[in-house]
Amino acid sequence: MTQYSQEMAEYRGEVFFAGAEGPDHVWIRKVPGVTYANQDGFQTYGNRELKTVATRELDAWYRETCTATWRGQPFNVVKIDNGKAEAGYAGGEYVWAAENGLEGDQYNGYHATLDVDELADVQVDRTDFLARWKENNPA
Repeated sequence: MTQYSQEMAEYRGEVFFAGAEGPDHVWIRKVPGVTYANQDGFQTYGNRELKTVATRELDAWYRETCTATWRGQPFNVVKIDNGKAEAGYAGGEYVWAAENGLEGDQYNGYHATLDVDELADVQVDRTDFLARWKENNPA
């Protein structure tokens, strides 16, 4: 199971949140609570530490999207931490969502913090942005 369902990059052996910044650069952001060996060149914006790096310097750049079912209903898993999954309800049964204690509403969506052990049909799909970039930018 993936830890985060968002763009990630591996740079100099460490994992960061990431996003494209122009055709040949990616911004990387330190994951809160993680201690990093590489501290050079990061700038602080509020409580975020970011750095722009050349795409060719990345070890990996990808998005892993995790889906699962809970009590027979579909969820998008956003984050896993200490055996708990932050998940958004992907079904349309709003009465079911309310009856099962999900937070939110039918207009803004429902979400919940679920025990990982209660998830079923877990699937992780990986989109490899670095491989795509290398195809379009042969060295």
